[in-house]
Amino acid sequence: MNIIDYIKKNKDKTFNELPFNEIDNLIYALLPYIDFTNIVPAFKSKKVTLKEVALKLRGKKKDFRGMFIGNTFKMLEIMKDSRRYQDTLLYNYMKVVNSDMQFGAITMKLPDYSIYVAFAGTDTSIIGWEEDFKMTYLYPGASQKYASIYLNKAIGLLDKKVRVGGHSKGGNLAICAVMNSHFWIRKKVKKINNFDGPGFLKKEIESKVYQKIEPRIKMYVPKESIIGMLFYNTLDYVVIKSKGLSILQHDAFNWQCKNTEFIRDSQSKRSKALQQKLTKKLEELSLDERTLLVNNLFNIFKNNNIKDTKEIKVKEIFKLIKEFKKLDKETQNLLTELLIIIFVK
Repeated sequence: MNIIDYIKKNKDKTFNELPFNEIDNLIYALLPYIDFTNIVPAFKSKKVTLKEVALKLRGKKKDFRGMFIGNTFKMLEIMKDSRRYQDTLLYNYMKVVNSDMQFGAITMKLPDYSIYVAFAGTDTSIIGWEEDFKMTYLYPGASQKYASIYLNKAIGLLDKKVRVGGHSKGGNLAICAVMNSHFWIRKKVKKINNFDGPGFLKKEIESKVYQKIEPRIKMYVPKESIIGMLFYNTLDYVVIKSKGLSILQHDAFNWQCKNTEFIRDSQSKRSKALQQKLTKKLEELSLDERTLLVNNLFNIFKNNNIKDTKEIKVKEIFKLIKEFKKLDKETQNLLTELLIIIFVK
């Protein structure tokens, strides 16, 4: 079964009857993919229940810009009629998309009185993906800075049991937010959940602040993980069985679960090989070379008036890569493989 099946099966069980578990964790981490603008307040005292939010969304046009979240609205619709989730309080919703970043986050108070802060992953905008690629040379990036500001503002003095999480880039932002938050907020966070999110530069992974919070980081990746293998991440991660092929393994609705846990699997040879190639190439290139590479890549997108990854087809990717006349063959091949895997379903 997947997370939709899990919700249907356990919708009438309260958190007292069935304690919060890793599947609930993912369910809440996916919610900020939905556009709650003008429905969930942004840093006001008012909180709205999940059921109220779902009912208000019914009459609105659904925003499906996320690449891997086709079932998120369906999930919310089922959650609204469940004893388990319908009374969850949603607040502090933020969505920012500009020339520098694509950011989203929401705070939730669960029926068990714990707090969950969830960060949104990358949508299909070129701006969002450019920001992800900038992680090869830039830390903290615009969304990473904003994530820590958000967490500092979202958590109150009376909040006790705090969980922070996110899917895809949201997992990276969850870690980054805690790393750079006020020390008293950092102490409140019991668990940081990274669902197949990219890592950090080596310097950040080896930093004292990362080492301090690493025991609280729980990372989950699918068997054919691609996004979660980008950059440096914790070596202690859980591999999950996923039904999707290639990049669709990243779609959390393809992840398989049983009872209250995800079904464990082993990382594929392809995923390991891609991880090794990417790490090797990252270590070979200087900071200036990485900066130039990313800037050149996204300038090509911009020059070809490509604003959304949904506009990218296989033929166009080969055309784009051929424009890297100064790149060595190995780098061209690696970029081609990576872009096809990520952008072409």
